[in-house]
Amino acid sequence: MLFRRFSSLFVFALIVGGWGVLGGSVVAKDSEPIEIKAVAGLRYDPPRFVVKPGAKVRLEVENTDDMAHNFVIVAPGGRMEVVNASMTMPITPEQTFIPKSDKILFHTPVMIPGKAAVLEFTAPKEEGVYPYVCTYPGHGMVMFGAMYVTKQKEKELPGIGDDENLPDLIREQAKNPIFHAYPVDVPHWYRIFMRDSGPASIAVQLPDGQNYCWDAGACRLRYVWRGGFVDPMAHWSTNGDALAEVKGRIYYRSAPYFPLRFGDEKKVPHEIHFRGYNIVEGLPEFHYQVDGADVHELIKAAHHGGFEETFKISGTKANVFFVTDPNGGATVASEAGKFTDGVLKLPAAKAKEFTVSFTEIVNKEPVGYWSMDDVLNVKKPLPVPGVKNRALVFDGKKAQHDTGLKTETLGADTTFCVWMQLSNPPAPDQVGIGAAEGDGEFALGANLAGIGGYGVRVKNANQDAKIIAAVPTEADGNWHHLAATLSPKGLRFYFDGKPAGSGAPASLPPGAEFYLGSNGSTHFTAATLDEARIYARVLDAKEIAAIYENERPKGPVGGPPPKAPAGGHAKPAAADQPKPAPVEPAKPAPAAPAKPAPAAHPKSTPKPAK
Repeated sequence: MLFRRFSSLFVFALIVGGWGVLGGSVVAKDSEPIEIKAVAGLRYDPPRFVVKPGAKVRLEVENTDDMAHNFVIVAPGGRMEVVNASMTMPITPEQTFIPKSDKILFHTPVMIPGKAAVLEFTAPKEEGVYPYVCTYPGHGMVMFGAMYVTKQKEKELPGIGDDENLPDLIREQAKNPIFHAYPVDVPHWYRIFMRDSGPASIAVQLPDGQNYCWDAGACRLRYVWRGGFVDPMAHWSTNGDALAEVKGRIYYRSAPYFPLRFGDEKKVPHEIHFRGYNIVEGLPEFHYQVDGADVHELIKAAHHGGFEETFKISGTKANVFFVTDPNGGATVASEAGKFTDGVLKLPAAKAKEFTVSFTEIVNKEPVGYWSMDDVLNVKKPLPVPGVKNRALVFDGKKAQHDTGLKTETLGADTTFCVWMQLSNPPAPDQVGIGAAEGDGEFALGANLAGIGGYGVRVKNANQDAKIIAAVPTEADGNWHHLAATLSPKGLRFYFDGKPAGSGAPASLPPGAEFYLGSNGSTHFTAATLDEARIYARVLDAKEIAAIYENERPKGPVGGPPPKAPAGGHAKPAAADQPKPAPVEPAKPAPAAPAKPAPAAHPKSTPKPAK
């Protein structure tokens, strides 16, 4: 049974979190305003309302959530076009995320938490279903509702559980108000918010300790981990709008592009549509369409300890390419053909069904990775552009993030990397990644130990090893990539991808936990941080140079870093809010999953929006 394996944490949170059940429809009455609230869990309450054609409408929209939202009414069938357009807009503090589109009829500005807006307009004369949606990046895939313009009565509309114009969550809640929170068998899966993935994520637990995150919005695998599954408690405790946390070790991250290509390995598909999934061998087999081709994808645990992706492709006569990152955290192979520089080429006939096997490369991926793309600073300015997608502003006073990693979990060989853009360059002891316990300390940052410039410091009871970069001679407000490696052979520091000094080996402070933005108790950084990583191995100079070259800004990025307000807390913990997935080439528009046809409704009922 689908619902035995598909545990809807969203819906369970509705019950245990005391949300209550959303009402059905609101029917506008003459001269009375309609109240709409943006509420926790990326939802509007009510999920739909009814107005008569040509009626005068007054909407009072209030944001009761703790993240920013807007409210946009679009023409029938125009929701995803507008959502996709908003995803490509630059991120600025003044951005309202209202793209230029003739599909947009009425809209509010972005409302920060606690704010409200009034929208007054004359309803269209043409009957139909007019979607309303939040176009804040990533929200529109799940946060939308329906304005029914009709002469019909509310009771003649489709039931909430059968209304194809409403989000899956709302329909599922209406049909199945209670779900079992913890499945008793494996495999099972949750549709839930996950880090470094889109809001339409599905976390799947496979046998043999293998787990993966699949993004139904982008129609592709995001990452795979071994060990424990996910901890959903933050998701529950914040009424479904927080992120679940991976409880194992991520060993494979897919490359930041769609892997399937047709006819040309360099041609990224532009038309990608999610079509739902079936249950095959007790597992979800995802169904989507790519530039007209029909694709089914099934992911299973492999006997060798990794995983396998099986693709069934029809509807194309062109060669099929499967493109991976040859430097990723797993070796890839297929009985269907040979990979060359990470690319598998198959004729259409052979691509009708083929399997790609992935075997973990131990310690290839970092044990800790923070893209800074998953946090929305609801009490501070909008997220700022970073060297790669988004970045976080740390205030130099209290803002920090505890990584959960301790020094003893890393071993003797370690590597630390972080991008920094200082907002207060002269301030002393600004730590991007740090740890401290007793007299011991590790610090990667700027102006350490009273010496101006960027560098690394490892201090313990017996020694104090520090390296400060010679160029630039003083810390500045530009983006810079800092990296440090530590091993029994010595300490090395890299500045903007190049070796910048070496020193004697030094041991990390025992029992210390690593933090971003400080050493855990002092030495806070006033800076914007991006793309932080901690490895349980020593990266060589070529690998560090490759990270820098891959991520370095190719042009101006965002101007001077904004200053976070005093006392702000930029901690990207599980209880913080999810953010849109990183922008990818040709961001696909997810379509509604395949479902049985809804029950027949009166002929005069407006047609569902597409």
